[in-house]
Amino acid sequence: MKQNQFIQSKSENWKRFEAHCNQADNLPSNFPTQFRQICSDLSIAKTRNYSPTLVQNLNRLVQLGQTHLYKGSSLSLRQILHVFTRDFPTALYTTRYYMWGSFFAFYGFGLLAFIWVLISPDAIYHFLDPQSVNNLESMYNPSGSTQSLIRGADSDVLMLGVYIFNNIGIAFQMIGGGALFGIGALIPLLFNSFYLGAVFAHMLNVGYTSTFYSFVISHGSFELMAIVVAGAAGSKIGFSLLAPGNYTRAYAFKAAGKQVMPLIVGAFVMLFIAAFIEAFWSPRDIPSAYKYFIGSIGWLFVCYRLYKGVRYGT
Repeated sequence: MKQNQFIQSKSENWKRFEAHCNQADNLPSNFPTQFRQICSDLSIAKTRNYSPTLVQNLNRLVQLGQTHLYKGSSLSLRQILHVFTRDFPTALYTTRYYMWGSFFAFYGFGLLAFIWVLISPDAIYHFLDPQSVNNLESMYNPSGSTQSLIRGADSDVLMLGVYIFNNIGIAFQMIGGGALFGIGALIPLLFNSFYLGAVFAHMLNVGYTSTFYSFVISHGSFELMAIVVAGAAGSKIGFSLLAPGNYTRAYAFKAAGKQVMPLIVGAFVMLFIAAFIEAFWSPRDIPSAYKYFIGSIGWLFVCYRLYKGVRYGT
């Protein structure tokens, strides 16, 4: 087929395709088929050594179609807040059994580690190496240099980034680890459970309660309960692969992913709030009584909202 004949037979399709691209908010259902045809036309034009102008025009159409077909849909702040306030409680209810399982696993094993280290102080070394124990004691020693250090605003912003990176990294491990048939979600959940239980008991044994507990109570409600939510999301994904029911594992995995998406958003919002509090409020030189009071309100609020979601979906 000569070039002129090729252009005459295809020009209407090209114009229609370009018009659809210019109306990207309302793409037709057969847009992927049109895009594949444009790609095929470009390949034919190159193979038959048609004019560079024609090849360049078709290449422009391919790039234009690819931009609209594969562009990602980013969540705006308003959409994130909508998911967090509306969809998140509903997802808590639909995954309530996983939420309860994650909750009792996290706090149950944490309590076991707490009691073990509280009764046998040397048991802390089953969970942490001596250097890590020394670093913790140095950090929360009331008469140590760390507690007397005054942090500036630039350090608070830096630590905010560090806390967000660490917290969300843990959540990603638990949620993404659900793809390993749930094992990847359980390992970090139990690791953090044992670790935190042992640390809480050790701080009590060495008498650093005023510095340690007043520091963690403020942001702990959002951070620790977010770990529970992330564990529930990862467990749901893992169970969908272990027991897909009448569906294929691929379909069950996709369905579970959609179901837990609000949990993921909810966990990340909670972790961001926790990081903000940990960076700008928790290290402030404020009487411990105020921190305990504000922290208690935070715990009551978070537990009430999560329980209301799990129990009623609201």
